[in-house]
Amino acid sequence: MKAAVLTSYGQPFEILDVPRPVPGQGEVLVRVEACGVCGSDHFLQQGGFASTLPIIPGHEASGVVESCGPGVDDFRAGDRVAIYYIQSCGQCKFCLRGQTNICPGLKRMGVDINGAIAEYVAVPARNLIPLPERLSFSEAAVLTDAVATPYHALRMAGVGEGDTVVVLGVGGIGSNAIQLAKLLGATVIAVSRSPSKQRLAEKMGADETIGPDGHLAERIRSLTGGLGADAVLQCAPSPEMDEAGFACLAPGGRMVTIAANQEPFRLRSVDFIWGEKTIVGSRGFTKRDIEECIRLYESGRLRLSHLLDHQLPLEKINQAMDNLSDPNVVRTVIRPHMTRE
Repeated sequence: MKAAVLTSYGQPFEILDVPRPVPGQGEVLVRVEACGVCGSDHFLQQGGFASTLPIIPGHEASGVVESCGPGVDDFRAGDRVAIYYIQSCGQCKFCLRGQTNICPGLKRMGVDINGAIAEYVAVPARNLIPLPERLSFSEAAVLTDAVATPYHALRMAGVGEGDTVVVLGVGGIGSNAIQLAKLLGATVIAVSRSPSKQRLAEKMGADETIGPDGHLAERIRSLTGGLGADAVLQCAPSPEMDEAGFACLAPGGRMVTIAANQEPFRLRSVDFIWGEKTIVGSRGFTKRDIEECIRLYESGRLRLSHLLDHQLPLEKINQAMDNLSDPNVVRTVIRPHMTRE
């Protein structure tokens, strides 16, 4: 089969012929029909995950069951499925309370093990989510990460009716954080330096859109009666924005960091203490988050068209990576079998 393969950090992905996976005990082989490309794939490419190379990227995927390994009874060839990319032990205290995304023994598809920017991928059957027939593969793929990630982060932030939420960065994650926060009854202030992303934020329902500058916290307070934001979703991979986001919080506010970067940022303990403010990391999402996002989309309450404008065949993976830095592109979806359809 053909797959995008990272053989050296800091280098483009290569399209190589590699052996098709054989599903083992409890696994299925999925013919990949769609896989989204996101900032985590760039983080992988630059060595941020310290993955063992060579590796196939891709964690935001959907497709069709091709075959089942021994012990699989819940799926059969031809089933349409989305894939939950985290493989957890299922037995530790974190898994037992539904926090599979922080299982100490987890393995991440496209990071620790080969991913889905390939014609086929083998995954445990328990990681599959059946898809309604009316849901396209591309829609399903982006729901598994671009929507599920901010959905999980908003749950971590405890956002609800009447809250003011600041979203820093309006890309594939931030744009959906905006529409989800609005569904939860929040007032949303979106922050982006890109005029095109500011326009996107308005389309997604943002009540205010502003650009970042050295006075961001003062501007947020001026828009919130002098208090600041109840929640900040930090979707911009920048230590400066980490600091700026915390400065935007109201007393009792929560900043949830989603965008990963390896650079430190500085805060004073008194800034936490006097305002009883919180910083929480949000690591991906759970299978439950995907299932709930699918139900939300089926209800007609979510829009995905902004994530589906750019769809490319497998051979164009490096163009998709370049798109990550293009302010006019929100998401790119790789269609591994596009040229053969």
